[in-house]
Amino acid sequence: MTFADDTARPASSSFPSGLGVRSAPNRARPGERLERSLDVAFPTADGELSRTSILTAAMAVLVHRYTALERVAIDGLDGQDTFSLAVTDESSTLDLVEGMSTTARSDLEPAPFAVSFTGACGSDAAVVHELVLSADLASSRVTLNFDATGFDDAYADRIAGHYKVLLDQMAGTPDAPVARLNILTAHEADTMLRAWNDTGTRLTEDICLHQAFEARAAKAPDAVAVVFGSESWSYDDVNRRANELAHRLIGLGVGPDARVGIHLERTPSLLMAILGVLKAGGAYVPLDPKYPRDRLERMVLGTGCEVMVTSRGLDRILPAQVRHHLVVDDLGSRPGAPAGNPDTAVRPDSLCYVIHTSGSSGTPKPIALRHRGVLNNLADLNTRFGVGPEDAVLALSSPSFDMSAYEFLGITIAGGKVVIPDAEAGYHPASWWELVDRHHVTVWNTAPPLIELFLDFVEISGGTRPLPLKLCMTGGDWVPATMPARFRKVAPSLRFVALGGATEASVHSTAYEWDASEEWGGGNLPYGRPLANQRAFILDERMMPVPVGVVGELCLAGVGLAREYLDRPRETSERFVRWSCGDHVAERLYRTGDMARFWPDGLIEILGRKDFQVKINGIRVELGEIESVLAAHRGVKRAVVVSREADGHVTLVGYVTAQHGETLDYASLLDALHERLPRHMIPSSIEIVESLPLNKNGKVDRLALSSPAQGNETTPRTPRREPEHGRNWQCLVVDAWRDVLDVDHLDGHDNFFDHGGDSMKAIRSMVRIDRRLRMTDIYEHPTVTALADHLAERYGEHPSP
Repeated sequence: MTFADDTARPASSSFPSGLGVRSAPNRARPGERLERSLDVAFPTADGELSRTSILTAAMAVLVHRYTALERVAIDGLDGQDTFSLAVTDESSTLDLVEGMSTTARSDLEPAPFAVSFTGACGSDAAVVHELVLSADLASSRVTLNFDATGFDDAYADRIAGHYKVLLDQMAGTPDAPVARLNILTAHEADTMLRAWNDTGTRLTEDICLHQAFEARAAKAPDAVAVVFGSESWSYDDVNRRANELAHRLIGLGVGPDARVGIHLERTPSLLMAILGVLKAGGAYVPLDPKYPRDRLERMVLGTGCEVMVTSRGLDRILPAQVRHHLVVDDLGSRPGAPAGNPDTAVRPDSLCYVIHTSGSSGTPKPIALRHRGVLNNLADLNTRFGVGPEDAVLALSSPSFDMSAYEFLGITIAGGKVVIPDAEAGYHPASWWELVDRHHVTVWNTAPPLIELFLDFVEISGGTRPLPLKLCMTGGDWVPATMPARFRKVAPSLRFVALGGATEASVHSTAYEWDASEEWGGGNLPYGRPLANQRAFILDERMMPVPVGVVGELCLAGVGLAREYLDRPRETSERFVRWSCGDHVAERLYRTGDMARFWPDGLIEILGRKDFQVKINGIRVELGEIESVLAAHRGVKRAVVVSREADGHVTLVGYVTAQHGETLDYASLLDALHERLPRHMIPSSIEIVESLPLNKNGKVDRLALSSPAQGNETTPRTPRREPEHGRNWQCLVVDAWRDVLDVDHLDGHDNFFDHGGDSMKAIRSMVRIDRRLRMTDIYEHPTVTALADHLAERYGEHPSP
């Protein structure tokens, strides 16, 4: 894959002024310039001064649109003045011209931009400015002069085109707010809005998810659909049992859009229950039994579930407000129960499931998804990557996490099988390895943190036997650029795909397939390009498309969009909006809150959440851009940058962890930042830490890092010793728990969960202690001494070497 302008793709490369991004480092000598000349229709205002003022104002607006600078300083090369313009969302051209102020120009600190109205600018003056506008008023011609060490030809062409479009509009509508003026050329707008989103294709008939499964069951009834321990259910087994459940649900009044809670562990019954609810016409609400009871109760009540599908042992846990409870263990007990596929009024635009995500108010947000969008996504992934009846996937995702939709529905509509780990062994990477090998699992589908755990285990345990995995699909978090090559070492035939999107858009909306022959300079893989029948736009705060290389909010459209946040009209209207631009047909968008930018070939790069955007001295800074540079440094495993505010000043702090067996040093990290980023984006400090705090979803807890107190807790420490042969279990447990809990000291009576331990950290500690350890061991023996005594009793006094 190459750029349209045939240049390599770096992670980021803003200039000291912050004027966009350069497309590639080049070998231009200091002082070399690029020129772009334009014939323009000068403003018709009387007097040369009015013309020069509007030309200067247009340059200030262009800079503002690229950098979000609120005050732009421009040196006048025809005299000794510097022009200063304050650009706001409501400023008109006339406002800018009237409000322009001048000060004596300083040769010691020249402004990054300059103007000359004699038709040329002196060579000495041009060297110290990144961008110079020279205008020949007599010939109606302007020349943009770029510092060639910072801009390439393609980028210079784009800026010149944007300046002409902007100037024409400012001259023609001097009363209009300049922030709302378009700056894209007609060709750019067509490329970004239409060509890059030309994804229309027919993937399936006009059917629902369960009907796609029924077609597979009819075609190959004896094929294995699901494996769990010694159990093996065929497609016909699953279909018959799901039909019995569906008919019972219909008898209880379940129909299109009715919500049915599914409170089950990951077993074959979970697949049967999902299909049974869908066949009845209802929408399932997945309720992971491992979630706190209070959260589950809010999820049930917030979705208006009247029926609960559960199992023995779980049937008395959730609220009595649910009118009916069906216990899957009792299915098959009624002789003569209907076994045929039900015929209901459910249609592709009916709801299929309601998935909850975290809400800012602390209350889970219920997202209502439709058959059409989810089936489109699953069918696209299967078609695009060739998944079929010979494939199998390992089900590791929580039922309440939307990636589980592929593990239970995506693989089975392709005719493959889902392999479910048992509740205890399934939490250790050693069991994942064994299941993948034994059941010839070909598809891996998890979020990046679980992949990292698996690869850490492989590297620590020294496993070298090649695995049968052919496809890895991951998303939902940053995907380190080093991850695909690490995975390929144990799965040589692996295709590695990073998927982007949102639960609100049917799980995935974009895809990027890693290619070992390509060079990607970023620390994390990009988002990629839109999937079938889906579209992606990057818009500014005024909901206008931003140019290539400029950061804006990623907005998604297409068949995958959710219907709503269930019964939350205010939140729905805030995030799902009607939008149009120029001749582009109006459509519904989902505003993701992710900050992104396009590369010249249409590839999307994510730079972080809108919440992570800060301003340093009036210049907008994307923290994700700094993280990408740090993460690309050799030996870095994970990088996070946070902002802190004290006494009215914003400072940046970076945290990095090292890859297994690597050593990092502060000086080389700082050098890498200075080579790639402008001065205002360099963190005031970088901490090399052994681990980063995680929240309950397994993602980095940025709020904890943003706390000033955290700085005292993350000072670089003396590296902890690797466990030595012959050391006892207590030493091994202490070392592992100190690492994953990020604490300096633990006593024998210290409780894992009292020090911030959770299920994700428990898995990480299991990898470090012993591959035979199980999740239940830590829950049942949560103190250092208790777990060490348990291990000694079961496996002997000393750990195996």
